[in-house]
Amino acid sequence: MEDYHPRSYGEAFADVYDEWYSDVTDTAACVAAVTRLAGGGPVLEMGAGTGRLALPLAAAGAHVWALDASRAMLAALAAKPGAARVRPVLGDMAHPPFRPGAGFAVVLCAFNSLFNLPDAAEQRLCLQAAASLLAPGGRLIVETSLPGAGHEPAEQFGGEAGDFQVDGVDVRAIETDRVVLSAWQHDPLSQNIRGQMIDIGSGGIRLRPWLLHYRTPAQLDATARDAGLELLDRWADWQGDKFDPILSTEQIVIYGRRR
Repeated sequence: MEDYHPRSYGEAFADVYDEWYSDVTDTAACVAAVTRLAGGGPVLEMGAGTGRLALPLAAAGAHVWALDASRAMLAALAAKPGAARVRPVLGDMAHPPFRPGAGFAVVLCAFNSLFNLPDAAEQRLCLQAAASLLAPGGRLIVETSLPGAGHEPAEQFGGEAGDFQVDGVDVRAIETDRVVLSAWQHDPLSQNIRGQMIDIGSGGIRLRPWLLHYRTPAQLDATARDAGLELLDRWADWQGDKFDPILSTEQIVIYGRRR
């Protein structure tokens, strides 16, 4: 995917995002947690997409800025009821178009938005930018999945890039005039998962590429420290349940600016 860039995901998925991914987060619990941590202050969602979380956050009374690199995603957000309450911002998460000291009470990176950035360097830039945009006492909240048993880096096994690679194809949907397949390659050594959603319908075939560069909890915490952040809490879900380093399949991580 040499031509994959920050806009690629949004441009590929904007027209189906709400259909396929509307329930990937416990929205009510997420909104409750974010509004509580924001304490009435402004909220910036990075990778806000079609407004899946930004709109209910705004409806709950939060002052929300929605950042996304995709014009198509922001256009979908703007077409929805309640969009006037959200301030859309076109920009890359790693290089957000805000001046340091913007004073957000919460910066939110939900549902693997951070891992959609293609490498550790871009993710570090994103976390550095988020830290610079927080108000005193503000919080950065990062939601991610945790691929891989034990959540340990593949380097523990030795070998060279490409070893231990796992490929797969799943059937995501079968309809009268449509089939959706998911094809993916997981390289644990590089911690990359590359995929295509193959959308086959009466009008032809549409390829929707996606890429995740995932990090273990320890790696993410180290990158956050490099960005001037400190770990405040880690949950297993938006209800705030205790994180289990072996059993948990996702994490909600809360960082604050390091003193």
